[in-house]
Amino acid sequence: MPRRILSVALIFGLAGIAFSADNKVERPKADPASTPLELTITGKTTKYTLDTGGLSAADYKKKIEAAANDGPIRTPAVDLTIELKNTSDKTVTVWTSGDPVVLTLELNGKGAVNLTPPLAFTTNFAAPKGIAIEAGKSHTIPLKALVSGFRGGSKFSTWTQAGDYELVATLKTGMTPAPKGAKDFDGFGVVTVTSPAFKLTVEEKK
Repeated sequence: MPRRILSVALIFGLAGIAFSADNKVERPKADPASTPLELTITGKTTKYTLDTGGLSAADYKKKIEAAANDGPIRTPAVDLTIELKNTSDKTVTVWTSGDPVVLTLELNGKGAVNLTPPLAFTTNFAAPKGIAIEAGKSHTIPLKALVSGFRGGSKFSTWTQAGDYELVATLKTGMTPAPKGAKDFDGFGVVTVTSPAFKLTVEEKK
């Protein structure tokens, strides 16, 4: 029997957008506010090179947006780390995999493009799995490409011209003990944490 698939656009109502500079996140955020988790982006490599193949920034952007109409696009290779820290004084268990866990990236800058191509995924539900994070300790997630969203592959971010950029990560997950005000999901509290903006610099290939 063929595996049934649904469009990501139908599941989440997602659409390709360019992230606005007005939506920058300056400090860590958590929802609910009582959530004892802190999300940050770290990395020693903050400068990257852009090769447009001789195209202008405008034409390069059009090329990328056109490609996204047909499926995944190529994104810049990066060398960054997402860090999720337990800021409480006790061990907590946090979902780190499964469909309810969604890490989303937003790239901000004059040439930033954030797109959600019309992709399809199987309707099989991947149950969440958690790990224990001791008080004051962190769980790290390597970030090698600017690809995020549902199942780590529904949203694609890239730059289309040289300049300064900021990257923001948002993680929707579940944890126990559940913080006050968190929606219950099978004994876990559903929470969302957002990182401060991480600065990146992009230079044109010479």
